[in-house]
Amino acid sequence: MLVITRAVFDIVQIPGQQPLVVAKDAGDEAARHWWDEHIRAATVGVRSRVSWDQQLADWQAATKVQVGHERLHDGGPRVEVARITFPDGTDGMVDPEAAHDYITEEFQARFPRPTAPAQFADWREMVQIAELRTWAACLYRGGEQIPLDIGLPMAEFGYPIREVLTCLDRLATEGWRIVHVSEDRVGHHAPDGELAGENGVSTVRYLLGQPWLAEPASPARISQHG
Repeated sequence: MLVITRAVFDIVQIPGQQPLVVAKDAGDEAARHWWDEHIRAATVGVRSRVSWDQQLADWQAATKVQVGHERLHDGGPRVEVARITFPDGTDGMVDPEAAHDYITEEFQARFPRPTAPAQFADWREMVQIAELRTWAACLYRGGEQIPLDIGLPMAEFGYPIREVLTCLDRLATEGWRIVHVSEDRVGHHAPDGELAGENGVSTVRYLLGQPWLAEPASPARISQHG
């Protein structure tokens, strides 16, 4: 039996990639799995580190260091210090020998190195997950359930007759013929429960048969010897 029925999936749209069609409510999990397989291993450990290191180098290059003698507190002796002016205008003062480490530590405190969760969060914002209402086909044969590809026809356009006929034509090449057709219909209801539209087809069942399987076996011939 071939069964055509309405189906609801999640469609995961990843920039630059073919959309992923997965089970309903499995979109987030599918997005995470795709990230782990295609991005995390390849970029989190390399690309993010390179980008962060470049930002640190730019920060260091843009930071001004002036070495001079100043009093660290009133009445104290004048000592050699490095006055640090950061790119954002803030400043600080340290021992000249500690200037480089101080600049690096200040950058790390303000801009922590990206982690995998942070990278994923940024990427996830670009991914769109939506509900896809479509149709699905399944062939039931000898206890088996075999999904058949009929594409992803949009459910709001009504019964996908063209895709179903193409599917039936493929089955016909294998000797299957339609024996009987039945269908289920459902009404479209508004949120308040009132019927909002005419009853529409929700499921169609095509009972199939193969002619040679239905032919009775030829009776055995009995030879008589005189």
